Amino acid sequence: MGVNLIIMKIKTVKIKNFKSIKDSGEIIFSDNLFVLAGQNESGKSSILEAIEAYEDESFGKDNLNFEEEQNGNKKQEISCTYEVFPGDNFTADLRDELKEKFVLGEEDFLDSSKLEKLKIFTITKEYDYQTNTLLTKINNSVLGILKSSIKTKENIEIDESGKEKEIKIPYLVIDGNNDQKIAGIFFSICPKIILFNDFSDLLPDKILISDLKKNNEKAVGYKAVRNFEGLLSKTFVAISESNNAHKNSATSKEVDSLSVTFQKDWKQRIYGNNQVKVKFNIENDNINGQAVPTVFFYIETKDNVPLEPRKRSKGMIWFLSAWLELKAKEDNKELVILYDEPGLYLHVKAHKDMLNVFKFLTKEKGHQIIYSTHSPSLIDTNSLHNIGLVLNTEDKGTIVEGLTTSKINTDYRQDALQPVAEAMGLEPLKDFAILSQKNVLIEGLSDFWYFSGMQKLLNKNLDYKFVPGVGIKDGKINHLISFCIGYGLDWLLIMDDGKSSKGSREALKENIFNKDENETNKKIKILSGYEGIENMFEVSDFQLLDKQIQVLNGKPKISDGRKIILAKNFASKIEKKEIKINQLNQKTIKRFTEVFEWIDEKFSK
Repeated sequence: MGVNLIIMKIKTVKIKNFKSIKDSGEIIFSDNLFVLAGQNESGKSSILEAIEAYEDESFGKDNLNFEEEQNGNKKQEISCTYEVFPGDNFTADLRDELKEKFVLGEEDFLDSSKLEKLKIFTITKEYDYQTNTLLTKINNSVLGILKSSIKTKENIEIDESGKEKEIKIPYLVIDGNNDQKIAGIFFSICPKIILFNDFSDLLPDKILISDLKKNNEKAVGYKAVRNFEGLLSKTFVAISESNNAHKNSATSKEVDSLSVTFQKDWKQRIYGNNQVKVKFNIENDNINGQAVPTVFFYIETKDNVPLEPRKRSKGMIWFLSAWLELKAKEDNKELVILYDEPGLYLHVKAHKDMLNVFKFLTKEKGHQIIYSTHSPSLIDTNSLHNIGLVLNTEDKGTIVEGLTTSKINTDYRQDALQPVAEAMGLEPLKDFAILSQKNVLIEGLSDFWYFSGMQKLLNKNLDYKFVPGVGIKDGKINHLISFCIGYGLDWLLIMDDGKSSKGSREALKENIFNKDENETNKKIKILSGYEGIENMFEVSDFQLLDKQIQVLNGKPKISDGRKIILAKNFASKIEKKEIKINQLNQKTIKRFTEVFEWIDEKFSK
């Protein structure tokens, strides 16, 4: 599968009455790699477990929200909204499943052109503990599209007078009697959801053959061992029952094949190693004086020393176990992979490897990944748009907000934002003094020094701060915007009229202001006609800083290396009263005055 070939993904999830969750509202997964960030006990694990319960239909009364249950609510409801992307085999898969489940002989019973209008659908699973019934539903609009897509065939009918007449009947009747069946068919072609948990899914040092025979799921590492076994040509039980010669031969052959596949799949160094062999051996273990057939596992790296998994780095075992889980599900064209606190006990250096693997799985393998963390080292500060803040509120229970929303302005939000702040290398937000209650975000340091200098020249007594970013290209300013919104601070954004500005403005309009032009204008100003802050000045103004300044097409020509130096020198000379307002060109004063008036107007509203 090539780059960016995610063909179906979960767009939103809604959860009701599950553990700490009363009603989550709509949880939006804004990226194929999405992180649920928040403090311990905020409900991150509950969200992932609810999605797993939706997939496996493993609802349990112990998972009911305590308050909701006390109020008599005995129902759990989990909904997933799926988005279908171009290039998907969705229509063909749906056709095949409908044909099989409804035993249709005709090949061409669907109008694909109509069905291709279906780009999004929602499946809801509701479990009622009073009646012990599970109801699977799909939204009515989808049923309507499907109904309109069913073709008709001609049939002969005899009327009351005995005459024959031609009528058209649909190949498949869509009505209330088969709604659940159709919902189940849609669910069957959705990406499979798997939850990987560090506590139960890591490869163990050993497992008893008797536990495998009895399918003892409570045995330590049972799931990882079964994943391992699924990659072998024979089961561990079958190998253990072979004679010693066959047993040794089979073991050696399986180990070589498995190790080569592991290296081939990852194609990169994993936790500092690019030579890894995964080995196992079946022999008797002495337990209470008895010889008990047991499978032992070993990991061998370039040092050629085979060691039990627990003696290897936890990072190595995590990567291997995650690979086994994915490999076991390889028949699925795409997966939604849930990781609950991945690498919880790993060194922070291993987290970088882990993030690289996550990106590899989404971009190269076409999977969607949702993971929870409260570790700053597992948050990619270049992708803050894909973070959901998990908040445990008193009235609503666990909810999730994006960094670019501001529904709740409380300590809950501050707690959830803390790992994000630490990931960016900031002090705790309550002590974060760079931002104020009102902030004017600008592109960089040159803008900062020029606006700071003009503030003093124009005698502006500001109740806001100018906050410099590191440019706007590729969403670099989004970090500051996210923190202002997430922390409940007021903000405005001023950009020059450069190449990236209009694209950045459009992206912000879509992602923050729901494509509302008026709301965007209230927050964002482009310095129309000025490609850089320097163009707001006249040549005579720069001659106050450098009498030999070069001029090109009537504008000062300033190299990138000198821009910040000149800007800081400008602010310094104003501070020392070496540049006064009557020395600046009136056009310059007018331009900056208009900008300050715009700021005052917007903040006053």
